[in-house]
Amino acid sequence: MRQKEELRREKEAARQKAATERAIARRMAKESMELIDDERLELMEMAASSKGLPSIIPLDFETLQNLDLFRGW
Repeated sequence: MRQKEELRREKEAARQKAATERAIARRMAKESMELIDDERLELMEMAASSKGLPSIIPLDFETLQNLDLFRGW
């Protein structure tokens, strides 16, 4: 009986650890995506500024596809 209880506790601890690791991974992925989104927005703002546009809205498809050209400005 004691072994069953110990095994149950070990399984529960393993489930909790896995759940915690998944939560950490999700949070890290979300933070990473937010950083990517922030960087992309900054590049879009630099592109708009370089073209003399008042905002990022009128950027054309080609400019949006080549945002990496604006890194390091």
